[in-house]
Amino acid sequence: MFSFGPLTFRAVREADAWQYLFHRALWTGVVAAVVISIGGRSPVTAIRRSGRRQQIAGLLLGTMFGIFVVALSRTTAAFILLLQCTSPFYAALLARVFLGERVSRRTLAAMAVAAIGIVTMVGGNVGGGDPLGIVLSLLLPVCIGAYTTLIRSSPAEDPGAPTVIAGFFAAAVAGIVSLAGPGLVLPARDILLGFLGGGLLIGLGVPLWNYAHRFVPVAEVNLLLVTEVVMAPLWLWLWPGERPTASTLIGGGITLAAVTWLTVVTARAGEMERAPRRVGLNVGSAPGYRRFVRRTDGDR
Repeated sequence: MFSFGPLTFRAVREADAWQYLFHRALWTGVVAAVVISIGGRSPVTAIRRSGRRQQIAGLLLGTMFGIFVVALSRTTAAFILLLQCTSPFYAALLARVFLGERVSRRTLAAMAVAAIGIVTMVGGNVGGGDPLGIVLSLLLPVCIGAYTTLIRSSPAEDPGAPTVIAGFFAAAVAGIVSLAGPGLVLPARDILLGFLGGGLLIGLGVPLWNYAHRFVPVAEVNLLLVTEVVMAPLWLWLWPGERPTASTLIGGGITLAAVTWLTVVTARAGEMERAPRRVGLNVGSAPGYRRFVRRTDGDR
């Protein structure tokens, strides 16, 4: 779902980066809040009961929306994507320090092979950038690793709560920046693209990704996220016809092979186990599941 994001941004006609970010983030928060409401819960209550770590995670995710936009305006996309793919290593380190999660040898092997694939994809197209763009690009994967560690680290009433926080927080910042410049008025087409890129892809996708942390260790869930970088050039190849280089296809194949191998081997080994109850998100928070009834102070 995340890999389709570049398609919506490329299809925008008039919106600049901050205007697009405003509408994408706004729809992200709105759709995530609607999903929570459909599940019979109040978004405000869900946020209040989500806990401090989940609330910080939401603010961090909204901050990452802005970091990406600013970094993209000051350095090359290839450089950002190359560094973004180091997030599994930061996630593994943070999860080991704060959660005590060990990283298996096969996960480390898959991470190393995936890194080789990403380097092959980018090739010599990294380019340069000003110091601020480079610093923000370096900060982005650390933030991704920290976000996934926070999501994994404590229970939450609803996996959509951090998404609501992130959407409205990023929309507020982008709105202030846009109002100081060209404003927020856009053609209906660009607003619709913001809805597709934010409301559908992120507003629905991030809660699912948050929920996955209940079952998948932090390092592996970040490694799976690398497929976003691999798949995006393929969609841009299909439309609007941006032909990828041979190195992009070869590197993407290497990365996908590493991720697929890890997934298959882990599943066959029967190790896709649910995290302890003190870690991750409650299964009852997923829309469509019956909510757990509190029986004792420590059991649901």
